[in-house]
Amino acid sequence: MTEFYIFLPDDDKTQVQYDANILGRESFGTFYAERGMQTLETIIERSPSHLKDTEIVTDQGTKYSITEFLDHLNKLKVLFN
Repeated sequence: MTEFYIFLPDDDKTQVQYDANILGRESFGTFYAERGMQTLETIIERSPSHLKDTEIVTDQGTKYSITEFLDHLNKLKVLFN
């Protein structure tokens, strides 16, 4: 299982327990979306200029650009709560 987090420049990356920073979890070809997906959607809709400063990181330290992350999601079944 891999967990994905979203961070803005002012976010403290050591405090990933906030649900707004948790994009979701990937397991067995399925992505289980969490509240962080709403955060990403809000940034895209209301503040697209912040996308260049937005960082997506896994619990294993792998970094994704927004485009790379969305391309990765396209390969998975995505479930929203």
